[in-house]
Amino acid sequence: MDAGLLPVKGLTSAKRRLAPRFDDDQRVEIARALLDDALRLCESAEWLDWWVVTDDEEVAAKASDCGLKVARDESRGLNAALCSATEHLTSAGAGSVTIVPCDVPLAWRGDLEDLSDTGATSDMVIVPSGDGGTNGLYLSPPGLVTPVFGAGSLKAHVDLARSLAIRCSILELPRLALDIDTPQDVDVFLARPRADETSAGGLLSRLSR
Repeated sequence: MDAGLLPVKGLTSAKRRLAPRFDDDQRVEIARALLDDALRLCESAEWLDWWVVTDDEEVAAKASDCGLKVARDESRGLNAALCSATEHLTSAGAGSVTIVPCDVPLAWRGDLEDLSDTGATSDMVIVPSGDGGTNGLYLSPPGLVTPVFGAGSLKAHVDLARSLAIRCSILELPRLALDIDTPQDVDVFLARPRADETSAGGLLSRLSR
């Protein structure tokens, strides 16, 4: 079994860095639209056994409705929740895990295929975000390392791989690299081709008029 993990924050607490442009209710709408796009991405990658990591009941219900499994986040932080989930996947016999964030609406099936293909010759594959973070992480086996998502996580993951002599590849995937954290990200996203074909793009276009 090859597994996928989608960590999702509580909808009411997500996207706070968008506050300069969008009010509280709008940010919840944006988080819901991003979740819809992320769930469609997971559904498109049917070769992965998907788990959504969350402490939000609405998110868990939506994931279950899409046929995805749910791993409860015990509110110890993203990396602790991912570590717990990868331990469970290892016990369940998973040979690998692919971790992607919930706020990459342009990502598509081909990005996940590229991650899986690169993982055939690497134990660890990292997809950089535009700000030096990590927007995709492949690990084989799932518990190969403890994920260190957050600011500067690209370097942190590379340094970790180097220190453990892990076969590691850095995979540039422009669509997966673009996440939605700041008002500037919104502008870049809306200027991209096909942005209006996503749930987040349609909503952000309306809210930005």
